[in-house]
Amino acid sequence: MTGAVLPRSLLARVAPLFFIAMTALLVWPLYPWLGNSIEPRVFGLPWSLVYLIGIIVIDAAALTALYLLRIVDAEEDGDRG
Repeated sequence: MTGAVLPRSLLARVAPLFFIAMTALLVWPLYPWLGNSIEPRVFGLPWSLVYLIGIIVIDAAALTALYLLRIVDAEEDGDRG
């Protein structure tokens, strides 16, 4: 394998921390600091809406990656390959 690939057990332990951090970006004090403004507009949408949609898309991509890699299921279901 090429590149630095994290072991599955480490990814399974880091994933909850990632989701906690992403959730923290949606509440006080981080949201008012980073996302609570109308300007600039992105594709005609206010920044606050784009910020929220971006967080949701990043979370969905991370959940999809965890599902496709079967990181959590591999630890729970040791009988199957």
